[in-house]
Amino acid sequence: MKVHGPYKRRDGRQIVIVVERNNKRRTVSYPKWLMECQLGRKLDPDKETVDHIDSNFNNNDLSNLRLVPREEHSSNDTRRVKHVEFECAWCDKKFERSPRLVRDKAKKNKAGPFCSRPCAGKYSRMLQLKMIDKFDSQKAVDSEYYKKKYVNASYLPDDFEVDIEFTDLLAYVSDYIV
Repeated sequence: MKVHGPYKRRDGRQIVIVVERNNKRRTVSYPKWLMECQLGRKLDPDKETVDHIDSNFNNNDLSNLRLVPREEHSSNDTRRVKHVEFECAWCDKKFERSPRLVRDKAKKNKAGPFCSRPCAGKYSRMLQLKMIDKFDSQKAVDSEYYKKKYVNASYLPDDFEVDIEFTDLLAYVSDYIV
């Protein structure tokens, strides 16, 4: 087996090109290849992947890498919108809503926010009958994002240890790097 690289892609992530004994080539991300070397086996691309604990994809130190199930990784690394609490302009009930929905209505100078369609409908009907004055338009709200990611690794094999130094690993694999 020969390994060419690591090379940097345009997005800054590192890859290696692994040439197997049967001359088959495969391009692998550098952190995945490091984990494969540590474990002594190929990773199953459908079931497992490598996660950077500190979310810095340039930090490929083994102590910063963990093996996680693909489903867990995608759910932990997905950027989510934090909901914002509002008070209904009609019934004064407290409710949570995505800032994007409120921002879209604010751009159209819509009144509100309303907790439900019935509240919005009652307001509209009272406005049509000229029983109330138009409410002020809603204020635009900026979105805040978060990730569900956590640091504890839950999918490491019992015999997995990260006590190897990065320089030791490079020395170990230097015979394969071209």
